Formats: sequence, structure tokens, C-alpha cells
Amino acid sequence: MNHQDLDAPAFWGQLLMVGVPGPRMDEVAREMVRDLQVGGVILFARNIESPEQVWELCRDLQQEALAASGLPLLISVDQEGGPVQRLKAPFTIIPPARNLGLEATPPEVELLARQTARELALAGINMNLAPVVDVPRSPACPMWHRAFSSDPEKAARFALAAMRGYLAGGVIPVAKHFPGLGDTMADSHEVLPQALSNDAKREADLLPFREAAAAGVPAVMTAHLLVPQWDDRPATLSAVALEDWLRRRLKFQGVVITDDLEMGGIASQLPVAQAGREALAAGADLLLICNNWEAIRETVRLLQGDAALAPRAEAAARRLRLLRQKISLPLADLQEVQAYFRQPPEDRRR
Repeated sequence: MNHQDLDAPAFWGQLLMVGVPGPRMDEVAREMVRDLQVGGVILFARNIESPEQVWELCRDLQQEALAASGLPLLISVDQEGGPVQRLKAPFTIIPPARNLGLEATPPEVELLARQTARELALAGINMNLAPVVDVPRSPACPMWHRAFSSDPEKAARFALAAMRGYLAGGVIPVAKHFPGLGDTMADSHEVLPQALSNDAKREADLLPFREAAAAGVPAVMTAHLLVPQWDDRPATLSAVALEDWLRRRLKFQGVVITDDLEMGGIASQLPVAQAGREALAAGADLLLICNNWEAIRETVRLLQGDAALAPRAEAAARRLRLLRQKISLPLADLQEVQAYFRQPPEDRRR
């Protein structure tokens, strides 16, 4: 990596995963992918009309990315199941993780995850921001329906089964939300939650992450969470959380993705661009900014102007490059996509 690379906006842009405005390639999306050369795009309901339309959007995004940088783009979605699944019918509808933990077996979860991944991959999506590996203590926890179990070992078994299924289906899984939101009662979309457990080692919360890291999970998403026994900074912005605990103690070697830096748990503390700078300095590799395109531009400008970030940024860029090089292209043929989604759901399993 030479000095000229570090002076280019595109060097810093690769450290961002961003939202784009609508269901088709437009000038903002083109700017993000071609000019800033962002490392990833996240899709929301505003980007989704049908399997064929998602395929076309992903094709166009990948064409722009390959022309600009020679690397495939990480294209992600939240397809957890239950209340958090962006892709509705005719995509397979996934029960809440809580229901799967009560009513299904790990092999059944693995099969469902594999089918989900196959559908995502057909449409051009190569990363699922799932599974949730939080260990919620009570129904008052916002993660209650989104997590498999309140038992750490069971949560780990089901999460690892889901990860295996996603990988077998050709999609990168992301374990979230480190270091665990299970001992909280506040929603990090709105405010910064505080960990309520008195266990400084967070053994219940970290067990699924420890097993996921040992199994080689490619990516982990941070939580906007204050752990008073660790630090006075949210985990997303904390080197204690990301470097000491996740990297050194849990031996995680993959990509660290922040949760959305526009969420109240962070935005109530810092402007988005400053949060991005501090998350990168703390050990995050990929900064997630979902809605504010001016904040994305401002983040790139702020990072670019901070020479002290260069070693940390180069390490992040190496991890991201390795992950992006594993993305399988070209996409499926459009006719294959159409034929698959014409089938009734019960006929799709192989």
C-alpha cells in the first residue's frame, strides 16, 4: 500500500458498507460504488420489489464495482427471520429465531439457512447479517424474539447450524451483536443500552461468539452497548471490546462490521463521521452507514485526513480484500431466478 493509495478517497471508501436510495441503480448508488468505491452495500425494503428486480440491481452494482476496483462488492441484507426479514414472499418466510429454538432442531435450522442462502445468492446477495447469537435473559430484552435461546450452549448450537447452512448456500454469515445484547432492556436503535450483568467476563453472552470464532465465522457485527466493567465507551467504539476481547481473547480473525452508526445508541453520543473514525481506530474493519449519504461522504473525508489511522486502515483493507475475493461471480442467470421463484415453496428444497 503506497502513500498515494492512502490519499485517495477510494482507499477509505472500501472500509464502508452503505445503503443506496432505491430499487435501481441511480446517481447516488453509482457515486458510492464507482467514485467512493465502497466495500459493501446493504439492501432495505426501499431497494426490494421482486427477485428479478433485486437480481438486476445486484448485477448493476457488481458491474460498477468490478469496473472501479476489480473486486466484487459485499451485498448484504438483514434476513434473520420473524420481524427482521427484508425479502418477503416469494422468498421463503423464516419463523422468528425464538420459535425455531423452541420447535426445530439444529439440522432443520441448517437446512432452512441453506435454502435461505440459496435464494439470496440467486438474487445476487452474498452476505446475510445473521444469525443473531445474543442470549436474551427475559422477554423484556429487545432481542427476545430475534435470538434462538436464553441458554448459551443451545444458542451456540443453533447459531452454528445457521452459519453452516448460509455458507453451504453460498452466503457469508455475520454473527451479531458482539459482545451480546442479551442482558439489556433498552433498544440500541433508540438509546445506548447498558449491560446489566455483573459478570465482567460475560461468559453467558460470549460463549456463542467464542464458538462461532472457533468455527471460523467470517464476520462479526458489533453492538452499540456499554459494558461498564470493560470501558466507558460503547463496544462499537471500544478497543477493549474489539481488540482485547474479540481479537485477543476470543481469537476472532475475520471481519468486524459495525452496526449502523446512525442508530440512536451511537448517534446520541457522536456525529456519524466521528463515530466512524473512532470505530475504525478501535478495531472495526467495515463501517455501516445506512441512510445518510452526506454522512457517508463526510466520513470518507474525515478518515482520509487522519494519517494516524493508516496502519489500522491497512489491516482492515487486507481483511476486507480477502473476504471480497471469496465472493462467487457471475450471478445466476435471470431465467434461473425466474424459474426458481415460480416454484411453490414446498417444491424448492433439494
